[in-house]
Amino acid sequence: MDQENFSALLEESLKGNDGFSVGDEINGRVVYITADSVFIDMAGKSEAVIDIKEFQDDKGFPDISVGDTVRAYVVSVRRGEILLTTRIGKGAVSSEVIETAHRNGIPVEGTVVSTTNGGYRVSLSGIECFCPFSQMDLKSPSNPEDLVGKSFAFKVSRVTEKGRNIVLSRRALLEETRRRRENELRESLKVGDVVTGRVSSRQKFGLFVDLDGVEALVPRAEVSWSRSEGMDSYSIGDEIRALVLSVDWENRRHSLSIRQAQPHPWENIGRYAADMEIQGIVANIIKSGAFVEIEAGIEGFLPVSRMSYTRRVNRPEEAVRIGASVNVKIVEIDTEERKISLELLTGEADPWQADTSHLLDSIFSATVESVRSNGVTARLSNGMLGFIPREECAQPRGADLQSAYPAGKEVKAIIKSLDRSNKRLTLSETGAVRKEERQEYEKFMKSAASPEEGSVFGRLFKQKYEEIQKKG
Repeated sequence: MDQENFSALLEESLKGNDGFSVGDEINGRVVYITADSVFIDMAGKSEAVIDIKEFQDDKGFPDISVGDTVRAYVVSVRRGEILLTTRIGKGAVSSEVIETAHRNGIPVEGTVVSTTNGGYRVSLSGIECFCPFSQMDLKSPSNPEDLVGKSFAFKVSRVTEKGRNIVLSRRALLEETRRRRENELRESLKVGDVVTGRVSSRQKFGLFVDLDGVEALVPRAEVSWSRSEGMDSYSIGDEIRALVLSVDWENRRHSLSIRQAQPHPWENIGRYAADMEIQGIVANIIKSGAFVEIEAGIEGFLPVSRMSYTRRVNRPEEAVRIGASVNVKIVEIDTEERKISLELLTGEADPWQADTSHLLDSIFSATVESVRSNGVTARLSNGMLGFIPREECAQPRGADLQSAYPAGKEVKAIIKSLDRSNKRLTLSETGAVRKEERQEYEKFMKSAASPEEGSVFGRLFKQKYEEIQKKG
């Protein structure tokens, strides 16, 4: 079909056959394909045909099959035959063809060549047109240069100077599509539906998704189950699958969730178990510890107290940083509360893994790390962290523990109880005092000068020692 014949067809009488007129939009099913044409069934009405070139890819192969549904526009009605086009601009066109597209509201296809003062230069099969920035999209593009080289559908909004001045509007076409799509979706779109769409824009607060003409927002928190991954993994044009969270037609604000359209990560928590050593990413840090992501949507808590086996960590930042990869061990998994307790693997020797059977009732030197109203936390010289209850402190009843036990103070204590599985020590400072006194007494008794002298003096010392013990 040459340019002259095609132009003539477009200029045919607007009187339609079977109620169709030039510019009408139709939906039909492909019933037959030849080397030149695609034939469309319009529910038993007049025969409709589209040039095969409109469906050929870059290599000339048709990208359409019998049974496919096609949306097209009437460009000619003549002697019982209806000529259709999906978009003017895929083949050769003239200013007359563009004028007809303008009068009848038929979309045209053009390629953005460059930006210019106030808008874009658009090529319509070699004919230069202009599209203002405000008419390129429903909202202003963040970077106009991103659209250069891309092809879009436009409406011809103005033709002057005998076709030498052609103004296009993509926005007008998008608004028509949105209105049509809105009418369709008002009847079908519901909260809880799972829909597919394409990413149309990426903002700091989330992703805008095009649902075939209607835009919806995926808030940042709903993009992924992961806190370390998210919007950076999506690009404009990517297809997504999402759950509908809210629908607001009055304000045209609809929200979606990509993550909730996927299985919850905790459904596979069975592959993790206590004592398992794994690698994770530090997702967040708070005063008492850090949250570590072990996989998308599954995080464990790493308390400050479990960031070192042998030293005191005052602030989480002393041991970890956000975004860093860390090796951790799972301490406990609470599936009901969806909580995981972790321990940092630092390469230090764990004193709790050594033989602890000889430690009970032994005197150790300990360094005060912190003080609470009910006692003192102190670390033994071997790295174990223990607790001295208030009643086991060697201070008078009612004494101010904060003043008596500044951080870094060295005290002596014995281990009263030891829970190896939970890494808990109960220490006693008064127990260490009593044990040292008893050791001094036994040492003195052994070093007495004579049995008689030792016996007399020993009885006196023993009596005095027992009085002191009763007072304590």
